[in-house]
Amino acid sequence: MIEERRRYSIHAAVFAALANPTRHELMHRLCDATRTPSELADLLQVSRSNVSQHLAILQREGLARRKREDGHVRWEVVNPRLREACELIDEVLGPELALRASALAHTTREVQED
Repeated sequence: MIEERRRYSIHAAVFAALANPTRHELMHRLCDATRTPSELADLLQVSRSNVSQHLAILQREGLARRKREDGHVRWEVVNPRLREACELIDEVLGPELALRASALAHTTREVQED
């Protein structure tokens, strides 16, 4: 029972780290390819220092790690199967997000028509 609680506590910390939209997007970007903090900052249109702070949290939770490559620091996911997890999240949540977007567009049209 104690081991299960510990496991759930670790899972909760990981999910909390991914609950932040910027970190969630960083994970998706890192699942696509290893990247430098500057590349990530450009992709996400946020400051490099902001990216570095978020990467540190992903590293602390065991999701991402940095490595030296050709004199540059690059970041990668710690396990390639995390890509599958990101794809599964998109697959599971995709239909729900489409419904929400449709409802929002409908509401926006009604407000504009009034």
